[in-house]
Amino acid sequence: MNFSDKQINNGLGWMTFVIALFTYVLTLEPTVSFWDCGEYIATSVKLMVGHPPGAPVFQLIANVMSQLALGDVTRQAFYVNLTSGLSSAFTIPFLFWTITAMGRKLFDSDNLSPGQRIVMYAGGVVGALAFTWSDSFWFSAVEGEVYAMSSCFTAIAFWAVLKWEAAVDTDPYANRWLMLIAYMTGLSVGVHILVFLTIPSVVMIYFYKKQSKINIRTWIMGNAAAIGVLALVFAVIIPVVLKLFGFLEITAVNSIGLPKNSGSIMALLLIAGSMIIGVRWAHKHNRPLLSQGIHAVLFLLIGYSSFAVLAIRSNANTPIDENNPEDAMSLLSYYNRDQYGSWPILYGQSFNSELDTRKPYKDGSPYYIFSETKGKYEVMNDGKAAFPNYKDADKSFFPRMWSDKEPSHIQNYQKIMGVKKTDKITFADHFGFFLEYQVGKMYLRYFMWNFVGRQNDDQHRYEKSKGNWLSGITPWDSARLGQQKNLPDQFKNNPARNTYYALPFLLGLIGLYYQYKKDKNNAWVVTLLFLMTGLAIVVYTNHKPFEPRERDYAFVGSFYVYAIWIGLGVIGIYEMLGKMRSKATAWTVTGITLLIPAIMVAENWDDHDRSDRYVAREVAKMYLDSCEPNAILFTNGDNDTFPLWYVQEVEGYRTDVRIVNLSLLNTDWYIDMMKRKFYDSDPVPFSYDKSQYVQGTRDVLYFQNDPSLLSRLGLSASKLGDYWPVEKFVEYSKIDNPAVEFTAFAQTESPKKLRWFPMKNFRVNIDKQAVLDAGVVALADSASIVDHIDWNWQGQAIQKRDLMLIDLIASNDWSRPIYFSTTVGTSAKSFFWLQKHFRLEGLAYRFVPVFTDVKNGGMDFGSVATEKMYALMVNHEGEAGKFNFGNMEKQGVYLDETTRRSSFNLRSNYGRLANALVDKGDSAKAIETIDFAMEKMPVSKLKYDYFILSLVEGYFRAGAVGKGREHVNAFAAELEAELRYYATFKTTERSSVNQEVQSALQYYNMLVRMVIQYEYQNDFSQGNLGQLDLVITYEELASLFK
Repeated sequence: MNFSDKQINNGLGWMTFVIALFTYVLTLEPTVSFWDCGEYIATSVKLMVGHPPGAPVFQLIANVMSQLALGDVTRQAFYVNLTSGLSSAFTIPFLFWTITAMGRKLFDSDNLSPGQRIVMYAGGVVGALAFTWSDSFWFSAVEGEVYAMSSCFTAIAFWAVLKWEAAVDTDPYANRWLMLIAYMTGLSVGVHILVFLTIPSVVMIYFYKKQSKINIRTWIMGNAAAIGVLALVFAVIIPVVLKLFGFLEITAVNSIGLPKNSGSIMALLLIAGSMIIGVRWAHKHNRPLLSQGIHAVLFLLIGYSSFAVLAIRSNANTPIDENNPEDAMSLLSYYNRDQYGSWPILYGQSFNSELDTRKPYKDGSPYYIFSETKGKYEVMNDGKAAFPNYKDADKSFFPRMWSDKEPSHIQNYQKIMGVKKTDKITFADHFGFFLEYQVGKMYLRYFMWNFVGRQNDDQHRYEKSKGNWLSGITPWDSARLGQQKNLPDQFKNNPARNTYYALPFLLGLIGLYYQYKKDKNNAWVVTLLFLMTGLAIVVYTNHKPFEPRERDYAFVGSFYVYAIWIGLGVIGIYEMLGKMRSKATAWTVTGITLLIPAIMVAENWDDHDRSDRYVAREVAKMYLDSCEPNAILFTNGDNDTFPLWYVQEVEGYRTDVRIVNLSLLNTDWYIDMMKRKFYDSDPVPFSYDKSQYVQGTRDVLYFQNDPSLLSRLGLSASKLGDYWPVEKFVEYSKIDNPAVEFTAFAQTESPKKLRWFPMKNFRVNIDKQAVLDAGVVALADSASIVDHIDWNWQGQAIQKRDLMLIDLIASNDWSRPIYFSTTVGTSAKSFFWLQKHFRLEGLAYRFVPVFTDVKNGGMDFGSVATEKMYALMVNHEGEAGKFNFGNMEKQGVYLDETTRRSSFNLRSNYGRLANALVDKGDSAKAIETIDFAMEKMPVSKLKYDYFILSLVEGYFRAGAVGKGREHVNAFAAELEAELRYYATFKTTERSSVNQEVQSALQYYNMLVRMVIQYEYQNDFSQGNLGQLDLVITYEELASLFK
């Protein structure tokens, strides 16, 4: 049976779709993942408002998918994740069709020989499958995030312009493909704006098709136009439309007196009317290009109109309503990501730039809020002196080392580039950092992961042993990473150690070379897309060292483009064989090159299979189960917040607990959310009115030890006393008059009014009966309740979130339990210097009126609620605790770096429980606790690390010396293998692993001390410690690095 080219092309394309879908369904995570997935799943299932700039299209599609769960709330996450799986699978046939369309142009004749047809389709299959099984794309395909759908939109848009190119000379309706691209681009804003980056390549294909005479001048003009159209869409059309809505809304409501949203309706009518008039004029005057442009903008805006979903749902005050974009003004701020601030891209400050002494701050935009009582928008913050303004002399072109937001950023700039804070940072310094870190570490390393190979999944921060790319070609790898022979087992056995021997990379280079040789125009189109989805993102994002997580997912678009070249490389190999070309040769080339994606899937399957992993969901439940009913739980990061949102919003689990994210508590819209009742959770009883915490009001209060300021209030230091009752401080913070303000930068053009506070010693008076009535402290322990808590604020400022916390504690009558997630931080500052009044209850510290000094060198905060924790965390006497580990212990379930990191906190808290049980004389329960922890977090899956030491020590302290020594020996053996491996590094390379060496020696020393303390009771006269194997080995290992 003979098939036409079209049938074969379509059939093979859909075959790649089936293979991809089969892959992703089999490896899909069945529930929530860490990072943003919990937020995306929750906001999709209930159509709520997630973080800026929003993803309403993704949410709408994922919401429809979630209905397939048929009411089973535990399965809705699976179907949202399947949205990503389907999106990724649909990306693959469009990639296949793109490769075959471009591959056909590489042949000298339109009449292809059988061999040429074979390799053309083979190239499509090889390129499509290589991308299907590539590291970063597969990662995004099996979780509920937007990047998979973004890739699908990118693939469709680029494929559509190739369809237009093929049809424009013969089909009078070919321009419909351009309208589809415009519509897809508008829709993509509701997924992720990365799709905008296809615009320059689309414009260049249009240019090559329409421009009859191409020379250097016209080519430069064409590229300039391509970038110009991107800028027009991204920086002009979308923002200007939103600004128009905002301007007309303010004008209509405030100036004319019309009802709310009248201006938005006027803007909609104005835009629609302008387009109708423009199209009619273009038709009347025979201006087809203008007509096409207007239609394209129209379809772009129709696609973008999905953002109305966010405003509609925000007006419903959903439980998750980030930034509250319920009108035109707030929607513009939401789209612009104002919450995250701005950063320089092509020109601006360095990390050590000084403020302009003449005008240190620039004005921002006024902040409007609609007043229901007055029926108009009021300026709640005039935006004066809102942003820092740096000295012109300290600014430079292409500022890459710019962030002074955290001390670690500055330290890392200095470490990476060898600059000092007092240096004048030059363009050469910035460009050097761009090449070394932003391109080398934050792009090329990810690129090589996907097409050369990957060392492991540990996050990379310039370590030789973590997160590098790795080919599997020993001499090449050894030259970069140190010798690769005799690697410790824990290095070799990481599931994410994937080596492709650079074969996909080499095949892509062949495709790149051959396309430039045979079809320079389309080669440049593909190159432009590659640059826009790779280096252009690097330039725009201007990454700081170091990011909280690896960012490879942001560059998947450029990996998609390289897969095109991988496919074209199959054609290139065949065509370069010259006279050897034949049908048999074509099949041989096909068979050999198909081995490349086969190697990729074989290497990548084990570390991309999430099919039986429930860890993120179960850890989220652990946090909630640590809290008493109707508790307030303070969290801080993504991974102790978003999974908790998911289990509450989607699965309806422990909805009585109110989660308060400290990072978001500096924003007025989030405080609004906290003051509303949701499900079984009462509002957080903040006493401030909206006008008292609105953006720009009480953002920061500064400590000022200035008697002249005190005298304005009729106060003195002696009148204030040694401690300030917190309720009095809250009253003070609500005062609105010039007496509580001082002027900073008074002698400049941008003076800034700031609030101040005069004392940092607060006192919380304790109602002991209320404490007992609420069951915070048992009656038998009533003597431990303090009369008051003296709270020493050790910072120089109080942020809005701090103010809210102080207010909550001041008004708390102990009926509402207050908890802090143990992952909020590791320092006293992270916990607002309240750590001496904590009680550990699972994975959360409870704030209690009982003093407990810090232990373990200041690392362990609070007392330990042993009875509660034991019942909660340990399966005992035939009864199961509430903690479920989500198959963390199950062999074959892959635990990635983020999941493994979640075990740090768990191991630490199980260790604290076990040692507290020993302190109470209950060694049997302590051993049971450690056994359970070791069973659920086995070293075969999670390795030995610093956080397991407290568990090992617990064995010794509880009398299970044999078990303790077994783990000491096993841990010591791993450390020895690691240190002996580092000892093989050349002296000149030792500095690159110095941190790893010092950590390993420190851990080994801790093991030695543990054995000496518990086996020899620190009695150095008992036996000859010099003959103790651990001591001998430690001394030998330490000597290797002297």
